[in-house]
Amino acid sequence: MNKVVVRILGSEYNIVGKNPEQMKNVARYVDGEMNKIKEGNPKLSSLATTIVACLNIANELFDCCHENEELHNEVESLKEGMSRPNEEVQGEVQKVINELEQKDLEIIDKDYRIEELDEQMKKQNEKIENLSKSTEEMKLELEKYIAEIKSLKEEAEEAKQRAKAAESIASQWQNKAYDFQLKYAELENQLKNRKSTL
Repeated sequence: MNKVVVRILGSEYNIVGKNPEQMKNVARYVDGEMNKIKEGNPKLSSLATTIVACLNIANELFDCCHENEELHNEVESLKEGMSRPNEEVQGEVQKVINELEQKDLEIIDKDYRIEELDEQMKKQNEKIENLSKSTEEMKLELEKYIAEIKSLKEEAEEAKQRAKAAESIASQWQNKAYDFQLKYAELENQLKNRKSTL
């Protein structure tokens, strides 16, 4: 045990304890509390000041003990919560994990669907290109047919005109041949008449 001399409210006291430094700190704290009380009410006697200081210090001690007990209970509760897995939290975590896995599956499915649609779109584009080419070819062929029909119509019109001209010429030749026949018959009659007079 160690013996320490301390001063409290102007008086010295011999105190015996295990830790001299701690005893000095306690004595300084008690001296400070008593001086506060004395300064607040100088008319108090030393005994009254000591009693009030003891009451204040005891009250602080009770408050500290109560606070310490609350902290201790809180620490124990936290320890218990940490040592025992929280089923509710685990359930929420598992729920989130399941949702993430489901989202991953949905993303994979959507990616696959996108690839399918992309492939279909490429095929449709190829069909459109082929149809465009076919349409262009059909357009060119149609223009060719139209040109041929126009040419045939022109040739038919020319043939009609030539036929009309030939028909007109044939009619003229027919008329001339008829005239020649008439003249031949007339001349033949004249010749016969002359022979008969001779």
